[in-house]
Amino acid sequence: MLIASCSPAGDSIPEVEPTGPPAVQADVVERHAEQFDADVPERPAGSQEELAAATYISGHLQLAGYVVFLDGVPVRDLVRSTNVVARAPSGDAPAVVVTAPYDTSEEFPSAGLALGLFLELARALRVSGGLHGVSFVALGAEHVDLGGGNLGSRRAAQALLDDDAHPLVISLGRIADGACVEILGPEVPGSLVAPDEDPSCEPLPPFPDAPDVFGDAGFNRVTISGDPALIGEVLLDWLAPESD
Repeated sequence: MLIASCSPAGDSIPEVEPTGPPAVQADVVERHAEQFDADVPERPAGSQEELAAATYISGHLQLAGYVVFLDGVPVRDLVRSTNVVARAPSGDAPAVVVTAPYDTSEEFPSAGLALGLFLELARALRVSGGLHGVSFVALGAEHVDLGGGNLGSRRAAQALLDDDAHPLVISLGRIADGACVEILGPEVPGSLVAPDEDPSCEPLPPFPDAPDVFGDAGFNRVTISGDPALIGEVLLDWLAPESD
């Protein structure tokens, strides 16, 4: 059963010192993935299962030392989802926002490895990067077929605009063990590069066409897909300087 680590409310929680090594641990990513894929594999927007996933994500981000809050995402009458937002520990507007969706649909089944990487990267960065300038946003109602779709991204983009924040948005794409790493975007920072390609890696299929929500809102955005261990190493090395 998916464990709710902490209360989902968290706008004024006390800061917690993160624990563990300053590295993304593959076994921890796998354990998180199992919680999503085995315990609540179906998480439709606005469902109790999606709420359970939000509670789990919120709790682990809090344990990693983030101030976390839930930002409501309306879906339809009497149906509401939420984005789980971990504030940048620096206290300033984020320089980078890392996103991953956590709801599911028939077209988009459970992606536990992406969520496991999301949580473990946040923890490792908090340990290694201290009061860094990176925010983490788990997107709810991202796969619902209403209002043009991508409701979580639309809400997150509007919230950043409301705060006059202009970060680079890094989206975790297709995450699979042994997959080739791809970093895609119109203006990928030159220092954010994929590792040397393993000739045995498996190419990933492209995502179905979807609106470019963050790009249309004026944000530079990057999507990174591939093996979680490799991506974790690449992103942790690249994001840690944001603590300076």
